Order: sequence, then structure tokens, then C-alpha cells
Amino acid sequence: MPTLCERDLSIIVPVYNLEAYIGPLLRSLKEQETDYTVEIIFVLNNCTDRSEDVIRDSGLECQILNCDIQGCGPARNTALDVARGKYIWFMDGDDWLLTDTAIQEALDAAQGEDIVRIPFDSDCYQYGYFSMVWQYIIRREFIGDIRFPHIQPAEDDAFMDWVLAKAGYGRASYMRLPCVGRPLYYYNFGRPGSNMDRVNKGEKI
Repeated sequence: MPTLCERDLSIIVPVYNLEAYIGPLLRSLKEQETDYTVEIIFVLNNCTDRSEDVIRDSGLECQILNCDIQGCGPARNTALDVARGKYIWFMDGDDWLLTDTAIQEALDAAQGEDIVRIPFDSDCYQYGYFSMVWQYIIRREFIGDIRFPHIQPAEDDAFMDWVLAKAGYGRASYMRLPCVGRPLYYYNFGRPGSNMDRVNKGEKI
């Protein structure tokens, strides 16, 4: 793992067949206005569609990695192992940022903190849950050698249990974390074919 922080923030996005859904995230990232240095890492996870072409055609400055082990956990770990940011923000490829100052506001709030919570809006999901990893910015050195397990679903449950415990919080107390003052992230909960959609239908993922 790199020892020098060469960026203020690393954004990590696993990608599995998101050709039709990743556009809003790409646009919201391109529109960001920030004084911070940011690297964006997409991890292609056995895609069989044109996700990579859509990312490259967007013109967004980013890295594109590959992970052959299926699942969000291994894909995120692949990027986390090479990330250079002082802070990490995990995002889902079918979600997006709500404002062109989202990164600036999130990092302003994160200064001096190990972990900061990011409020969100959603199409139909109105309840917070401790393990939604995109609702946190976490200092990379604080994460240390914590990694996502190679399971799916619930790989984020284990990861956030470990991270929150290290910070002195838990599932019942994570809402007391330092928090940004307004929603910055949009959770596209109802997207057909998403992991949550498949879980709710009782499908194996």
C-alpha cells in the first residue's frame, strides 16, 4: 500500500454491467468544482457490456482497473490496494452526486476526522443503514489493512462493522458520527437488476 498521500481523495467505484446506468454518476463527477485533488478509480468486475467504453467516452479523468473475482468486495479491495488519497469515498456506479460542490463540502467536513457521514436522498429508500459504504468518507490510513470479505451480499456489513468498531462506534450509534450538513449523494435504490433489487426478489447473487 502506498505510504504517501498523493491525492486528497480517492473515489472507488465497482462496475458490473452498468452501461445503461453509469451516465449520471459520470456527469456528476465531471461537474465537480473543488480545490482538492481527486483520483477516480473504476474497477471493471467481469463486465460483458460496454461499461468500459461508456466510461472512456465520457472524457472523465480516471483510472480503470480490472478485477476477475466477482463481487463488489473484491473490486473495491483492488482499488483500495492502490489508492493514493488521504481519504476514501466508495461510490456505486448507478448512483450520483447531488451538487457540483459535493466533493468540496465532504472533504471540508472530513478535515481532522477519521470518518465522516454523508447524508443522502433516494428515489424510494428513506432509511439509513450502517453498512451503506457510500455514506462515509474514511481516512485511508485509518482503514489500514481492513478489507472487504469475498462474500456477496453483505460484504459491506462486515467491512463497516470493523471500521466503525475501530472508530468507537457500532451499528446502533453510527448516526452520531460527524456529519455533513446536507445530502450530497443520491442512492438509486430502485434500479432494476441492482444487487438490492435481486436480493429483494430472492435471487442468488
